[in-house]
Amino acid sequence: MTFDIIIRGGQLIDGSGGPAIEADVGIRSDTIEAIGDLRGANARSEIDARGLLVTPGFIDAHTHADKTLLRYPGAENYRSQGITTVVGGNCGSSPAPLTDYYLQGYWEWNWWFDANPRMYYDEVVADLDVVAPLMREHEGITLDWKTFGEFFDRLRAREPAVNLVPLVGHNAVRGAVMGRDYRRSASAEEVEQMKTLIRNAMSDGVRGISNGLDYAPGGYAERDELVAVVREATAHEGIFTSHWRRTGLRYGTGNPVLIKGLREAIDIAREAGAPSLQVSHVLSGYAIFPESPDSMVREGARLTLAVLEEAVEAGIDIHWDVIPNTHGGTLSGRFLAAGLAPWMKMAGSLEGLAHNLTAPDFRAEVRAYLEAGKWYNLNPVVNPGWASGLMVADHCEAENADRTVADIAAERGTDDLETLFDLIVEDPRSKGEPAPGSEVAHEVFFDHPRTMVALDTFSVDDTYEVQRPPYLRPHPNTYGGMVRYFQRFGLPRFGTEEAVRRVTSLPAKVFRLEDRGLLKEGYRADIVVWNPAEYRDNTTYTEPRQYAGGVEHLLVNGIVTLEDGMFTRGRGGRVLTR
Repeated sequence: MTFDIIIRGGQLIDGSGGPAIEADVGIRSDTIEAIGDLRGANARSEIDARGLLVTPGFIDAHTHADKTLLRYPGAENYRSQGITTVVGGNCGSSPAPLTDYYLQGYWEWNWWFDANPRMYYDEVVADLDVVAPLMREHEGITLDWKTFGEFFDRLRAREPAVNLVPLVGHNAVRGAVMGRDYRRSASAEEVEQMKTLIRNAMSDGVRGISNGLDYAPGGYAERDELVAVVREATAHEGIFTSHWRRTGLRYGTGNPVLIKGLREAIDIAREAGAPSLQVSHVLSGYAIFPESPDSMVREGARLTLAVLEEAVEAGIDIHWDVIPNTHGGTLSGRFLAAGLAPWMKMAGSLEGLAHNLTAPDFRAEVRAYLEAGKWYNLNPVVNPGWASGLMVADHCEAENADRTVADIAAERGTDDLETLFDLIVEDPRSKGEPAPGSEVAHEVFFDHPRTMVALDTFSVDDTYEVQRPPYLRPHPNTYGGMVRYFQRFGLPRFGTEEAVRRVTSLPAKVFRLEDRGLLKEGYRADIVVWNPAEYRDNTTYTEPRQYAGGVEHLLVNGIVTLEDGMFTRGRGGRVLTR
C-alpha cells in the first residue's frame, strides 16, 4: 500500500473517549485511509510520532475568527495550539448578510472611530459605503460581498489555514434590515425581511443561527422576533446557538438578568421547535455580593447547571461551552488606564490622560461619571469591588507592582478611584491586569460531560494590536486558551482521553460535522501530533502575542501546516458548509 503521508508509532487517542493505542495512520489526499500496523506500507512522506500523542485536530466551539480570517488567513494563533476547526458567527455577529449597513465586529478598533465617532459607547451600525474604504485602507480587505455565498468565495480565495464552521448572526441580520433604527421592536414586515435573509444564508450553506442578547442590535428584539428567526433557521435544519442575556445591554449599569436569561434562551429554543441548543460561554447565573466565598460560587454554578440539566431531561438536546479563563474576552487592555478609555480617547494618548488627571475639575468630572454608574467597563455601582480585581502588573514605583489597586489604596489611605488616578499620573504607561479569580465555577461546569471549550477569540498573527487608545491587544486566550483548558481542567480532572473528546468528537457531533472529530478510516485528516509534557501557554496578560508550544505536527485536510513545531506554507482549511 502507498499513501501520501504515514504517521508512525504514535499513541493514538481517537477522540471517542476510548483508551490510547499504538498505531500508524495512513493518509491519502484529505482522508484517513488506514489505521493500524503499516510497517509494510510506503508513503511520499512520513511523520515520526514516537513518544507523542496523535489525536484529531481540536475544534474551538465558539470563536469570532470569521471576522478576521480574510485579514489573517494563516490563523497561526489557532494552529500553534492544535486547533484545526473554528466555529464562527457567534454572539449574533457574522460577516454577512450585508445591505447598506455594516455591523461592528469588535476587531475594527484601529479605524472604527473614523467610521462612527463616539466618545463613550460605540454606535455598532455604520453605513457600508463609509466602512468599505476604511477597511481597504487599514486592513487591505475589499468589502465587496453582501451574501454568505459571496463571502465564502472571498475566503476560499484567501486559502485559510483552518476550517470554518459558519453561523448567521441574528444581530447582523437585524442590523441589515433595520440599520441604525434598531432601538425598538421590529415590525412584522421587518421580521419577514430577516427571515428571508436567514433563509438565503441557510441556502448558502451556513449551519445555523446565533443570537447575542447582551449586544445591540439583538438586545432590543422582542420575544416574537427572537423565536421567529430561530424557527426559520431550524426549519432549514439549522442549529441554534445562544449568547444568553446575562449582563443585559452593556451601557452604564446594564440590565443584568443572569439565570433568567439562561431560561429565556431555553424557552426560545423550545418555542421555536429547535431540536438542539448550544449555549455559549456558560458562567454562573448568580451574582454573589459583597464577598464570593468558594462554597457559594460553587453552589451558584451547580444551580446554573441544574437549569441546563432540567432542559436536557425535558427533551432539549443542550450542550454548552466554557471559556477556560476567569477573565475571558476577545481583547485585553494591558494598560492600567484602559478602564478610562473614553477619556484616554479624548486626550489622545496615555500621557495626555495623565496630564489631564492633574486638573482637579477634570478629575472630579471623571469621578462623577464613574460613580454614577454610567461607564460599564469600570462601574463601582455594578461592581463595588472592582479595585480588588484590578492588579498593577508594572509601575515606575516597583513596590506597587503585583498588588491590587485596593491594596495600594488601603496603604495610602486614599479611596480606590483616587488611587487609580494617582497611579496613572505617576506612571501613564503602568500596566494592569485582572487579579487571579476563583476557578471553582469553571471546575463545576467542566466536570459535566456536555461541556465543550470556547476561546471566544479572533484569527490573528503575533503582531496585531490596536494602535489607538485604549491600545488593546488580543486576549491571552487567543494564543493559549486551549492549552489552559488541558492544563487547568482537562488533564488533571478527567484525563487525556476525555479531555480530547471534549474538543474533538463532541463539538463535531454538536455542529454536525459528520466526517471530523475522530481518528477513523474515511474521516478527514485533521490531525494533531503533540507532546502533552511540552504543551504550554507562553502568554502573559500584558504581552499575550506569543504562540503556544508542544504541537509538533498539524494536518488540516491532509495538508501539513505545522511541521517539527514550525509553521509551513501549507493551508488546508475549508469552509464547512452544510
